[in-house]
Amino acid sequence: MISISRDWWEHLAPKVMHRRLREVEGLLREWSRSDYGSFWLRTAMQEHGVIRVKPGQFIPVVHLIALADRPIYIAPQQRVRLGHRMVGPDQFRSGHTLEAGELALGPEIRLDVVQDRALLAAAARLDMSPHVSGVKDPSQIFSTPARFLIAPKEWPKKSFVLYQHIFGEGSSYPNDGFFYVGVTTRGWQKRWSEHRRAMEAGSLLLFHRKLREELSQGRVTYIHHKVMGITDDLEQLYATEEWLVEGHWSDTRRLNMIPGGKSGLRYLRENGMLAERVAPMPDDRERLVQTWLREHPRKGLPAPWVSERWKDDAWAVAQICGRDDRLSVEQVRAIRELAIDHPTETIAVRIGARSKEQVQRVIDGETYTRVL
Repeated sequence: MISISRDWWEHLAPKVMHRRLREVEGLLREWSRSDYGSFWLRTAMQEHGVIRVKPGQFIPVVHLIALADRPIYIAPQQRVRLGHRMVGPDQFRSGHTLEAGELALGPEIRLDVVQDRALLAAAARLDMSPHVSGVKDPSQIFSTPARFLIAPKEWPKKSFVLYQHIFGEGSSYPNDGFFYVGVTTRGWQKRWSEHRRAMEAGSLLLFHRKLREELSQGRVTYIHHKVMGITDDLEQLYATEEWLVEGHWSDTRRLNMIPGGKSGLRYLRENGMLAERVAPMPDDRERLVQTWLREHPRKGLPAPWVSERWKDDAWAVAQICGRDDRLSVEQVRAIRELAIDHPTETIAVRIGARSKEQVQRVIDGETYTRVL
């Protein structure tokens, strides 16, 4: 039987959704009794569980919709389209690789709360036009890998959350709008209110500028708060954020202005925004960039090295493996060879890794993907 963690629900989801927890939980329990739902639930309970899908097959997302205070309902499942936007692994612990066009997607829970009068009126008349005029309160969408709510392992106050904020209108709903990748240790409500205050105060960060512009032009009908990962391991957090931002770097909808993870810290240091020995918390990096932009309004932000150099595989590998706390190219290759018939603990000892978790992330395709 599905049970949603109230602590995590209230930590991650917008406040307007908090009172709907038991309603969402009841609908999920009913839905999971179907053949596909029970398969979805079994996969969702696994720590690294994914469902392999091809274009035309169901996306493993339970998409719930609340129109004002009416009862929540579950929308029909969407199917994978060609060009589905994602950054994910293509090799797995099982040793299998994805076929051409195939994706590995984790089971997700998504709730969309609509309160705006113009949007409710459009829904009532079944208006499917790409632009709805007069929207003052974009719908709030929250989604997360299901496991973080129904089988959590971390504690909210001791964990980092990697997320995306996505916004837009029309056919970009709900995942294909402009997006920003961020990290926080705060609850959703506090972190989002900080973003909104900065945006309304005229912040020069690209994310805040674009959201402000699109809202003023009436081109935002939804704002999607999408949880990408939760961890209490700062090293894993930085590695995942760096991989995610880098994977989307050429996407014109990306609103991040600097690289993610430790590459972002190095960028800040190389451009004089951060002292050499200072290690800021992930939440503080935006403040450093905002300060630079405010103090150098004409100069602007120095062009991130990743925009050009990251395209050079040899240079990228040198950056990934060139620091004292990272694995060497030879170690990464040895891990992949030994993983065929050796346990993680043995590999960690043999190659001199920092921990078995560091080895496991290589095996799972979560880190060092540029090293061939």
